[in-house]
Amino acid sequence: MRGWLVNWWQALLAALVGVLGAFIALHHPLAPVLLTFVFAAWSLAVFLRPAIWPFVLPALLPVAGFAPWTGWVGVEEFDVLVLGAATGAHARLAMGATGEGQAFRLTRICLGLMALSWLLALLRGLLGAGSFRLEWFQAYEDPLNSLRVAKSFLFVLLLMSPLRQLLQSAPALLAGRLAAGVATGLGLVSLSIVCERTGYPGLFDFSTPYRATALFWEMHVGGAGLDAFLVLAVPFAACMVLRAPTALRWLLGALLAVVAGYACLTTFSRGVYLGVAVALTALAWRLSIARRLPQASVPTGQATPDAPLAAPEPWRLWGGRGLLLVLVLEGVVVLGFGDFMSRRLAASENDLGGRLQHWREGLSLLRGPSDLLLGMGLGRFPTDYSQSVPGREMPGRLRIVGKGDTRHLLISGSRDDTRRGTFELLQRAPTGGGVYAVAMDIRAPRAVGLSIGVCRRHLLRDAACVRTGFLVPDARGEWRHVAASFTTPHGVGGASQRFGLGFLVLRLEGPGDLVEIDNLSLRDAAGNELLRNGNFSGGLAHWFFGVRHYYLPWHVDNLFLEALIDQGAIGLLLLLVLMATAFANLLRGPGREHVLAPYLLAALAGVATVGTFSSVLDMPRSAFLFFLLLCCALFLDGRVGTDPSHVRPLPREHPNGCSA
Repeated sequence: MRGWLVNWWQALLAALVGVLGAFIALHHPLAPVLLTFVFAAWSLAVFLRPAIWPFVLPALLPVAGFAPWTGWVGVEEFDVLVLGAATGAHARLAMGATGEGQAFRLTRICLGLMALSWLLALLRGLLGAGSFRLEWFQAYEDPLNSLRVAKSFLFVLLLMSPLRQLLQSAPALLAGRLAAGVATGLGLVSLSIVCERTGYPGLFDFSTPYRATALFWEMHVGGAGLDAFLVLAVPFAACMVLRAPTALRWLLGALLAVVAGYACLTTFSRGVYLGVAVALTALAWRLSIARRLPQASVPTGQATPDAPLAAPEPWRLWGGRGLLLVLVLEGVVVLGFGDFMSRRLAASENDLGGRLQHWREGLSLLRGPSDLLLGMGLGRFPTDYSQSVPGREMPGRLRIVGKGDTRHLLISGSRDDTRRGTFELLQRAPTGGGVYAVAMDIRAPRAVGLSIGVCRRHLLRDAACVRTGFLVPDARGEWRHVAASFTTPHGVGGASQRFGLGFLVLRLEGPGDLVEIDNLSLRDAAGNELLRNGNFSGGLAHWFFGVRHYYLPWHVDNLFLEALIDQGAIGLLLLLVLMATAFANLLRGPGREHVLAPYLLAALAGVATVGTFSSVLDMPRSAFLFFLLLCCALFLDGRVGTDPSHVRPLPREHPNGCSA
């Protein structure tokens, strides 16, 4: 009877999640039919092969986001992938018993309490926004932002039963798939950084103040999405090298390590440098302990987690020395042949003082016992901070006003005379060079200046930009039509032209702080319209925005403070208990015998270090990986699949635990 009830609930959950995933896919601004087909095919693939999602989700996590093209901020394509995995996995579990044991009862209780705290904080966030009305293009001050922050942990909870089933029935297979998936994601991020730097500052330009963002569009308002992902993933690059079963696999792992080393170095992030150092130190320490542990007794032909990492073949020994030398030289070149990082290090003392002040300002938002215990609610920090702390107003906002055919865009700038930072309206546009004609209808309550141009840009920083300006006088609320043309020389931007990434960029230049825009048009020399939804009839579809040089209103810049502010002391305590329990299981509990234990320990130690100086939970994709690895660490038990009824035959390439 109990098994039937479990299966019934699994089937119902699969149906509900499937409907939600299809609903999101059908509303995609660019390719609703294609994304719906992908969602259905992906759900079916997971149903047929339940063990593929631990590889696919981490592998595609860094690239499954197209906000600069869609305009979505609170929802993204990765959400559809996660919901598809949950749909297929729960449908598969509904076909039979879950196979879940009763181990780690205390951990499950803590995780359940954490889920309740998360849901309560989500509810408080929605109540704080003053509305439960959700729209596709809401941003950081709207109700959808609460769901944007909440979804990472909720997604991992959706996958908890399939994850635990794999940990019990095929732990070696899960280890190989998960490690290879994270390493693949790291490879994609690293290659995207190589392409980004080749196209913009230059592959070997280490003096220009350019910091890569890869495909983590969430960083259009700053943040540590890339930093957190790199620190979580780097230990799995080490896994690919240390446990490579063949010379070819070792070579692939070494190439990944070199490219990932370049990616980490060229973030020019002190948090990444420190986090990677802590992670690799923790990994080395944990592996040294593993070498001294007694040999485990396991079935013949299966890997022993505490077996030596690799036989001392000469090619492995000399290859390791050569790889270490290459990585050291890479660091010397990046840090020694440019002065950008030295300038950042010189400013560390002043930056620390500013960060301490920022933390105090963030804590000042907790004004009563309920706020201290339960927090302000998920996703409320940007609004509460910018409205409550003097001098910390957001530099700009976007809002669609009107209905039907009268819909148009309202851009409001900061009323602060200092005008910290730059707020820009963006839409992807080709930048091949030539003559551009721009036109729009404008209405402003007082005189306002606008700058508009086409810029070669990956996300935040221009490689080249050609602009024109408008000065709109006070028209007493009447609409004015303005037009201009400008020429972008062919070849401007150097190597960036080959990648063709650019934006139409529009921003307020003053003196006014409010303007309404409609019928915005950008045409090339042949008269082709280059913009989509220029009349804003589709809301903010295809429109994006970016902030430069001023990111304080969006992040408190500390993992533990953001948990405290969002969820209160109760939520912070539960997070700390879960992290402490994970570390204890990896070091002293049954999980210490699992092949993934050293690498999970290193990843969690590294992200805790980054989280000391950066926010993590408000970067949904990186937060998803953090919670996924945290839950893996919580439920590892060191088994290698000793129950013949549950163990599937493992391919020969899986025993090392780091290949797929």
